[in-house]
Amino acid sequence: MATDKTVMAVIRAARPTFRNKYDKIAFAVHASFHASGYVLTATGPHALSDTALSNPSTDEVAVDHWNELDDEYAFVYANPENRSKKVLLKCLVMNDKLLVDALCGGSSEALHLEINVEDYAGDNGSNNYSDQYKNLDKFVKGLDKDILSKLESSSKSASSSRNPPKTSDRSRSGIHEPSVGSGDYSSRIIHPSG
Repeated sequence: MATDKTVMAVIRAARPTFRNKYDKIAFAVHASFHASGYVLTATGPHALSDTALSNPSTDEVAVDHWNELDDEYAFVYANPENRSKKVLLKCLVMNDKLLVDALCGGSSEALHLEINVEDYAGDNGSNNYSDQYKNLDKFVKGLDKDILSKLESSSKSASSSRNPPKTSDRSRSGIHEPSVGSGDYSSRIIHPSG
């Protein structure tokens, strides 16, 4: 799991140039994936190609061209648990929010998150990366809760489906909890107050 410190370390190591507050938050999303072990295999226009998820290459690429597009960002990652499984991450600017969608290769349902950019974008005039963000800990925890941990659990459940577990008492009782892929992707908004 990424932490605010590991995410900031990724940001500092990459030394990105930000054009605006949306760039800052989109790069923090990328840094969270990177700090969680995901391997970047495409970014920018290359990540939006029709073959981005099906491309068999798992070679790591530089983060060049990540903010080349206006008001949208795209990244493709190889899953740290199974490098042949890829994740497409798209971020779209809309009404002072950054809409984040993550789609795991082979899945028909995307995970969705809305981020209030003003809650996390810090001082524009500072050359210090830590000043360019606020509430980074809350941001990273929210992204982990609503996207990264669900990608991880769907990856683990896909690998465990080859060896199905024994039926639990909960399953026999008829109680079923919704899971990734159940179609319940109502909007989630990260707020710094919780």
